[in-house]
This record gives sequence, C-alpha cells and structure tokens, in this order.
Amino acid sequence: MNSNKNRLIEYAKELCLPALKKGIESFNTDKIFLVTDHVGYSVTLLEELLRPLWGISPLLNSEGAYAPLCVQIRQIILEGTDEKSGKCFSRFVKKGDEESFANQVITEFAGYMLAVVFAKEVLWDPYSEEEKNQVASFIKKWSVIALKYSWPNNHYWFPMLSIIALEKIGIDCSEMWEEMQKGFSVLDKMYISDGWYKDGEFGRFDYYLAWSHHVYPALWYYLSQGTNYFDEKRAQTYKARTEEFLKFYVHVFDSEGAYVPFGRSLSYRFAATAIFPAAAMLGCNIPYGMCRKLMFDNIEYFLKNSIPTEDGVLGAGYLYDSPSLVENYTSQGGAYWCSKAFLALMIEDGAPFWCDEKESYPAKLGEYLIKSPVKNINVMVENCKNSGVTMYNNTISYVQNGVFTHHFNDMGACYSKFVYNSKAGFALSASDNKSLDNMISLSTKDATMFSARTAFSDLGITDGIMVSEHIPFSNDKGSSIKTWILPLGNGFHIRAHLITLSNEYRIIEGGFSLGYFDDNNTFTANDKGACFMRADGAKSRIYTVSGTPFKYVRRNHHPGMHIMAPQSAYPAFETDVLPKGIYYFVSAFALLTDEEMPCICVENDICRIKYRDLEKTIKLR
Repeated sequence: MNSNKNRLIEYAKELCLPALKKGIESFNTDKIFLVTDHVGYSVTLLEELLRPLWGISPLLNSEGAYAPLCVQIRQIILEGTDEKSGKCFSRFVKKGDEESFANQVITEFAGYMLAVVFAKEVLWDPYSEEEKNQVASFIKKWSVIALKYSWPNNHYWFPMLSIIALEKIGIDCSEMWEEMQKGFSVLDKMYISDGWYKDGEFGRFDYYLAWSHHVYPALWYYLSQGTNYFDEKRAQTYKARTEEFLKFYVHVFDSEGAYVPFGRSLSYRFAATAIFPAAAMLGCNIPYGMCRKLMFDNIEYFLKNSIPTEDGVLGAGYLYDSPSLVENYTSQGGAYWCSKAFLALMIEDGAPFWCDEKESYPAKLGEYLIKSPVKNINVMVENCKNSGVTMYNNTISYVQNGVFTHHFNDMGACYSKFVYNSKAGFALSASDNKSLDNMISLSTKDATMFSARTAFSDLGITDGIMVSEHIPFSNDKGSSIKTWILPLGNGFHIRAHLITLSNEYRIIEGGFSLGYFDDNNTFTANDKGACFMRADGAKSRIYTVSGTPFKYVRRNHHPGMHIMAPQSAYPAFETDVLPKGIYYFVSAFALLTDEEMPCICVENDICRIKYRDLEKTIKLR
C-alpha cells in the first residue's frame, strides 16, 4: 500500500477509534455530557457515535479487530430506529419539535449511511430483511421531514445523501424523487460564481464552502453512480466549480499548513481539508501532490499544536478543550466532522492523489496578496514569510437581511473583525469582556455597553485600500465609524477610522491577539507604540496617530475564550470619555516582526502613509 495512504490510515485510527469506542460506551451508560446539541441529548449521543464513521468507515471491512465495534453499532442503530423500543432515538420528540429533530437526526444519519456504503458487509448485511426495512423506514421518514423543512443552507444535503445511500445499497427510494429535485434546486440557487456558494443569505461565507458545499457534491457523485439519481451533467458542473474554488482556497493555508481561522464551527478543525480528497473523487484537474500535502500539513498542525485530552478524544474547541468556544448546534462529539478529511481513504492506492510528488503550495513558494475572485466579495488574503496568512475582511458577516440572527455564540467575533490571521487566531467575547482584538469599539460612559462591528456596509476597494462603514449601536444612528484598511505586507497593515459621535463614548481598538501558556510575557508602551510579547518572542504591536488624547493598554480576554490558548492578550489604544464630535484615529498594526513601524502623518483630513518604498494617501472624509 502507498506510504502516504498508510500514514493517513494511522492518523484515522489514532483519532477515530477512541472516539468511536467512547460513543458506544455513552449509549451503554447514563453519561452526562458537558457540551450538548441544542436539539437534545438523543442527537448528542448520535453525534458522538456516528461522526467518527465519516473517517473510519473505509477501514471497517479491512480488519477483524473492528468486528465487535460494528456489532455494537448495529445494535444501537437497530434499537434506536425501533419506534416501539424504549431506546428509540425519537421517543421524546414532541409535537412541534419534529422539524428541528429531523434536521439534526438526519445530519448524523448521513454519516451512518455513508459508512454503510463503505462497510456494507459489517454494518448492513448482517441485519435480517425485517431489520433492514425498519432502519430504512426510519431514515426515509425523517429524511422526508428534513427535506421539507430543511434549514436554509447546506443542510439540504444530509437527507439527500441519506436517500442516495439507501438507493446505493438496494433500497428503493423512487417516491423521494420530487423532493430530491426540489433540494437540488435550492442548493443550485446558493451558487454565486468562481466556485463560491453562499450558505444562507449573502455575507455568510466561511469554511462551509469547503467542507460542505464542495465535499457533499463529491459524495453525491460517488454514491449516486449506478442509481437512478446519477446525473453526469450535474457531476461535471460540480467538478468545474470545485476546480475554480481551489484556485483561491489553497491560499488560505500558511507555510505550516494552518488555515486562517474565522467563522463558526471551527471545532471541526481539519475538516477544512476534506475538499482535497473530494476534488480527487470528482476527478478534478488539480495539482494532487499539492492538495495531499496541504491535507497532511493541516492534520499534523492540529496534532502538533493541540493540547491533548486525557482519553485521547478531541474535545470541544479548536486547539484545546474549551466548551465556551463552540456553538449550540454542536456537542461533545461534534468535533469529529474533522474526520471528513479521512474520506481520502476511499481513493485507490495508485491514484495521483497518493503518488504525485509535486507537493509545494502557495505559502511555501512565496509571498502574495490576492482578492476573492468574486466581484462583490471583497476579501483579501495575504501571505507573509514571518506572520503567516492574514485575511482582510470587508464583506463577511453574520447579519442576515439586515438582522443579526442565529445567536450561536459570539458571531460578531467569528465573522466581523477587520482582520484574521493563521498564527494569531482570535477570541470570542464573554458577557463582561468584549473581544476587541482586531476590532474597534465604542463604550458607553458607564462602561455597561461595548459596540462591535457586527453589521457593516462594504464600500469597496480603491487603489488597494478597503473601505467600510458601520453603525456601532443600532439605537444611535447618529454615531458611525468609517474605516480604511491598507495591507502593507511583512506583517503590517494600516487601519484608519473617521468616527462621528452623537453621544459621549470611549473609543477602544485592539491589535492582533496572542495566546500564551505561561506567565513569561511582557507589555511595553511609549511614544513609538505598544507591544505585547510572548515568551517565545512573538510580538503583536500597535502604533496610533490621532488628534485626540489616548493611552496604550494591554487587554486580556476572558480565560478559555481564545481559540489557540486558554490565556491571551493584545495591545490596544483607549481614550477617555469623549464628547459629541468627529475624530480620526490611524493605526499601524504589526504581527511577528521587529521591523520599524510605518510612518503615519495626518494633516487636516489627509493621511499619508510611508512604508519602505510605498507611499499611500487616505482622505479621511
């Protein structure tokens, strides 16, 4: 067997087998979960049990050692789909809750059905015909409801994949044809261009583009072949879209394989690389060695940098077990959608995905600054040698139709910060400690309210400078902040603000945050700016120019709220309470570099910036 594939098999065993055993144990004990899915405890149990199957299922047929686990999984599924059983998964579903339960239970059963296709001999064939009909009837019943009342995003795929998998193993689902076509129609309307989808309303862009909107079509392609649902024209469409998307997507990974963390569901970790084997499944014309290398580097980034748990099972969090970081739709076992990356194990040994030797990817080849290829998605991605990959955000937010909906956690912090970085990460807010790294805020006089850039207007990019505007408090339409962002390279960028206050407020803005694991860190401030430095020498710096008095401060996040470490801090500037009026603040921010700060000069409403050979002018109006 190919050595690359062997290595991935070992990773799959190391990560998925302990989780699978733990999931089985949870069904056999009265386990109390620390982190639960908001739909309920039943689907929480299913998340823990079934999500590891996304990755480990291609192996279940290959070794007899898995046989006892498969027996227990079959028994749990059999009892859970028997509506007369005291262990039926839906036994506590009340009238009015069917839609929510259907969406989540079929989300988990999609993973189970995928495993059944891969490991039919051990997960399906041992059932009697009556038992097969029982399981299939349960899946059909809840798939119909899930399709009819699907959450308006990528969730349409789960009942569709479940039905296609049933067809694949010989269960007639022809009565579902019409509903399936409606599902395809809705999903098609989510496509924008250049391989980009929206996952809901415009503005909600995150890693669901990669680990859902491109992975699930590849699974549909695999599962539907040989069934009445196969459509060659649709398959070619998905193939072309994935090829287009990858041209941009490979740039979000830094030279260590870490991607820029932003958006929700980051507890899924290296699921973000599942698009690479998915592209191979679709037969995309891509550099396979590069994609394989990105997948391995990202998996190994998490293995190397994560704080291990006592039982070896991934916790709820990003680089460590931190329940405060996860959204209410995921749970203790939710992290195991990371195992989607192990879908690569489906790919045959001699395929180019395993054998192509050209492994270099963009961040290893040199520095770059690129924009999203979609005209009205103003997002830029910059790679610098020392500071990793930075994403500058002028479009992405979680505001839907003008309303901030779905309060899963601190979605403002996840989506709406000015800047995100692969090495710095970011933090979420606690109720009394606003996360202001790479964020500007107005604070009321009594400090009971702090604004955040949750909703904003994208005013475009002019001469390489991103421009946006937002209303900090929706009940104070007279106060506004207009912002200019200028990437400079080498770990530097400029943020300039023209701030109009119609009430009294303090103004606070933070730079890059850094997580840390000991008390050996320092904060310094002088007329040349402020710097937070970690024990390993990593630095986050800020230098601010304004006609308004301010002071530099160190700000700490609430423990457990930074995605990369339990403790974190960042440099910021802060004013006293200011009266009504118009103010400007122009700051240079630096990450992981000792180079001298750019020169900033503001005269009247003209801001001039000089850095190396670059000179730029921003009109603060």
